[in-house]
Amino acid sequence: MVEWHTLSDQPSYGSQIGGNTGSRSSGSKRSHKSDACGSNYVGSSARPMGREAAKNKGKKKSKEAALEVVDNEWVEFKQFKEKELERLDKIALMQLEINQLMKERTHTKKMKMYLKLSSKEHLDDRKKEMLGKLGQELFGN
Repeated sequence: MVEWHTLSDQPSYGSQIGGNTGSRSSGSKRSHKSDACGSNYVGSSARPMGREAAKNKGKKKSKEAALEVVDNEWVEFKQFKEKELERLDKIALMQLEINQLMKERTHTKKMKMYLKLSSKEHLDDRKKEMLGKLGQELFGN
């Protein structure tokens, strides 16, 4: 028993390579001689994280990462939609310009036809009727 007391105060192999240094426990429920008499040993100040705490920390990090990914995708989606709306506005403006040009072109053709018909002296009934319709469309008479 005396040999054991002399060896119990010696550092073990596990503590030399970074083993049970914080608790100085060998897994035995018996108290050490130095523990019982109130030695000046100070335990480790940093305790390793428990299993549940580590799981919660991992979950929190993964949630934060997922939220960051979603936020980035949302920003990209908004930018894409803004560009799409700009393109649609440009298309709508071009369509309005095309419609305006078509109206002007039609008005020009009607005016040419009206001038051509009004310059002739003798018109048949169909041409007189067409001249009247063109005059009403062009001038509102």
